[in-house]
Amino acid sequence: MKKKIMMTGAVASTLTASTLTASFALANQFAKKVLYREHLSRDDQGEWYQDLGAEKIKIKNHKGLFLQGYLIEKENAKRTVICLHALMESAYSLQDTVKYLEDIFVGDHILLIDANAHGLSDGYIRGFGYKDIFDLMYFNTYILQRYGENHRIVMYGHGMGANTILNTAGLGKLKNVDLIMSEGAYDTVYHYLTALCQKECKVAKFVCGPVLRKVIKDEIKYDIKKISTVDLVKKNTIPTVYIHSKYDEQVPFQMVFPLYNHDTSNKFLFPIKEKHLYELKGHEDSYSLSLVEFINENI
Repeated sequence: MKKKIMMTGAVASTLTASTLTASFALANQFAKKVLYREHLSRDDQGEWYQDLGAEKIKIKNHKGLFLQGYLIEKENAKRTVICLHALMESAYSLQDTVKYLEDIFVGDHILLIDANAHGLSDGYIRGFGYKDIFDLMYFNTYILQRYGENHRIVMYGHGMGANTILNTAGLGKLKNVDLIMSEGAYDTVYHYLTALCQKECKVAKFVCGPVLRKVIKDEIKYDIKKISTVDLVKKNTIPTVYIHSKYDEQVPFQMVFPLYNHDTSNKFLFPIKEKHLYELKGHEDSYSLSLVEFINENI
């Protein structure tokens, strides 16, 4: 009887070790997937932007990398809405959002941006909304140089794009920005990527977190545990609306609360039942219009 118990224990131990090894391998693969851009999407290389009436623009950042933008110009516009996409997406993913924003910001320019290592922008190592700060500052400067130093700006970001904007605002590096629209932002890079790894790979948190932290730190020489948008928004002074779907499949809904609670700006919390903000296009109910009211009060 004792021998049988001992053999069963040995098998269980082997299975546990085997499972743990597999879990580390899956977490390592996930870390590399989110960190590196391996190929260009066919969608990004198409002419989808022409259907929006946009033209391609390119600027060079401080590292000499070319960054891709798509500019929709309107005659005599006094404002530009700059839009940033989520992690592992591109400006291509913002087409429906553009149509929603055009209904709110009638007659304004709209600029869509491909983040570094996304879309048609240069680079193969992603910045997770922190290493992208300087790039956003360059686009901010580009708009003011193109349309004049008194030109006004609104910024919209989804996921990582929202974090890029919030981080830059918290550092006081945005100029002429009257309003931030943050949709689906995460509290910290570490929490976000760990939760995403758990969900996609079905791997325990105690495996995901350390593996992600090590792989990314080895490459970009920065600890993702120190990349906290919650800390940075404590110094945000730009009016900000926090939009977050209760059914967000990428960023857990509860992540919006520490951001909102620590933000020191004139802020507005706007939870939605729809998966995306653009699904509110055409809605005339009082709740949907409360977002428009907040926007109009601050621009």
